Amino acid sequence: MVKRNWIYVGLLVFVSVGLLIDAAIWPAGPPSSFTANDLVQMIGIITLFAWWQIEDAEKRGSRRSSAVKFATILLAPVGLAIYLYQTRRWTRATLGLIAFMGGLLLAGILTLLLSDWLIQQGFFPPSFLSRY
Repeated sequence: MVKRNWIYVGLLVFVSVGLLIDAAIWPAGPPSSFTANDLVQMIGIITLFAWWQIEDAEKRGSRRSSAVKFATILLAPVGLAIYLYQTRRWTRATLGLIAFMGGLLLAGILTLLLSDWLIQQGFFPPSFLSRY
């Protein structure tokens, strides 16, 4: 498996762990403001999207445009779409974008189902949060 695929797997795991952390904390009450997990997830997702693009560009022998770099920082899925459409035929770019984002959506849904099950089994929220 090539490095960019491992980066994608890492992105899926990273998003799933972030959702599990949210599921562990939210049953104790919604946060009143932006949380540390939100910040870590935001920076991590942007970094992993950009890293995936860098590795893909290196593998394809191309470079990321300034528009892609800027868009990835502002809104990672838009940056990914721009990158894919700049480096591939429109049909392959569309399929790649659907597959990439579909994998993230599937990982998120499966993680949320796992979170619900963990809450029903009494694993979440952790006991140290229950007293608040």
